Amino acid sequence: MADRTDPPPQASTVEDALEQVGVLLMPLMNRRYLRELARYRLLLASGARVSSERATALVRWWDTLADAMAGHHRAMDEVFRAQLPHRDPEFDAVVASMSARYESLESSRSEAGRRLTGALRDGDSPTSAQFSVIRLHEEVSAVSSWEEREIIPRALRSFTAADWARVEAFVIATQAAQDRLDHVLPWLCAELPADRARRVFASFPVSTARSYHSAWLPAFERFAAQAWP
Repeated sequence: MADRTDPPPQASTVEDALEQVGVLLMPLMNRRYLRELARYRLLLASGARVSSERATALVRWWDTLADAMAGHHRAMDEVFRAQLPHRDPEFDAVVASMSARYESLESSRSEAGRRLTGALRDGDSPTSAQFSVIRLHEEVSAVSSWEEREIIPRALRSFTAADWARVEAFVIATQAAQDRLDHVLPWLCAELPADRARRVFASFPVSTARSYHSAWLPAFERFAAQAWP
């Protein structure tokens, strides 16, 4: 293709290569999932008692995280199923494997959420919740590594810059369609360096950036202070 954009040779990591074709939020999402799951693992391992108010916030935080993750993976499955198989016959098996891995994650995520809710809110033993969260954390880590090894390099070789823009837009539109963008955007961007945050917001309408700074970020910070003081 005349307008194909391959990763420049100086791209030393998958994330570097993605950033060079304008993909900023997808790699962030996987990193954030792993960080959040590690937080819950540490909380459960500590055996610390939490107040009922904090328990409610932690369960709501988990539910929001789980919904964002589920929406992200559905979007990835749909967009790569639509884009990749047309580029190379080998992609059919790769995309089928992606779907199976996401289905397994959905099952592990549901189990971990149920047990975590029981441990935090209903006084159940934290042990089973701890094992379930560890399992999910390790599975998300494995799937993220598999994406970077099997999916992203193929797409980097085959997609144009416009293709990548559609992928990124579809993943974020999925969050917006479920009214999660007011949480997901600050969750992804609140800790970014200012120059990178500016690059992210350049892809959104000006009204989104205004809403982010005036309402979404303050609400997110209040919620974060409840869940993770």
